[in-house]
Amino acid sequence: MIAASLQYLGMHARLVLPVGIVMAIMLPEFKMRWDLILPVIITFIYAASLIRLDLKQCLKDAFRPRNMLRSIGLSLLILCGVPLTYAGLARLYGLGDIFMTSLVWYAVAPPIASTIWICTMLGFKAALAMEIVIISSLAAPFTGPFIASLILQDIAAIDPLPLFFKLAVMIFGGGLIAFTAQMMLGRHTIERHGNICNGLSALAMLIFLIPVFNGMGGVIRSDLALAGYFLILATVMLFGIQIMFLLLAYLTATRNLGSVGEVLAVVTGSRNVGLYFAALPPDPAFALFTAIYQIPLYLTPLMLGALSARLKQYEK
Repeated sequence: MIAASLQYLGMHARLVLPVGIVMAIMLPEFKMRWDLILPVIITFIYAASLIRLDLKQCLKDAFRPRNMLRSIGLSLLILCGVPLTYAGLARLYGLGDIFMTSLVWYAVAPPIASTIWICTMLGFKAALAMEIVIISSLAAPFTGPFIASLILQDIAAIDPLPLFFKLAVMIFGGGLIAFTAQMMLGRHTIERHGNICNGLSALAMLIFLIPVFNGMGGVIRSDLALAGYFLILATVMLFGIQIMFLLLAYLTATRNLGSVGEVLAVVTGSRNVGLYFAALPPDPAFALFTAIYQIPLYLTPLMLGALSARLKQYEK
């Protein structure tokens, strides 16, 4: 029963994730210690995202000098180049302060762990996604506050070391769970039940919606205009850069750069906004943005899958 349910989730993940958003908005508010529960959920997301990768081979490849330099360079592009570009465009077009703050914290956040699973599901180079996710996640607590301080005034102080250790525990905890599962089950068994693994990742992302949307349904209904503006901002930022990199991937496919562009399309747009949402002092506007941002984020597999398939048709 459980295996069949997970397999169903895995087979229909692209459609199930948007449905999860609708259900999360309708949920009542739960009074729980989400600050303690969220790290457990995120660790599970890392584990579910990593379990289908050949972790031994991925780590061996990741530590090759050329691959390491490539991943560090791409991570710096994501963590430093993108936020400075977005901030420049926002200043140019006069984006209001209430939106500017959310834009900056989104742009300096590292990619979410589930981008590894999304790349696996879409047939993109998941091993490269894993390298970028891990490097950028460990660097973000140090680069994020620094870049944000260059752009925002009166920035709230963030101590990067606790963020670093918290992220490190979640990343390596998830990796350890995935590696242990691979040792116990065997890679052939895991590959044979790929849809069940996809279902675990989808389930983890659905569970993550509960704390993010906790109490947000009423907030959204009370200020539909602000929620609408945040939805437009999040959609433009996320899908805009994803479409740009995916188009670049297919324009450069003949030069063996297509696989890098595909991965960048996923990891550059899909950011772990919840990292700074949890670290910053309470901010109702940013809490609303964090919830609203999940809407285009959870549409990413469906949108990128459809666009990728269309581009491959033209390529032929």
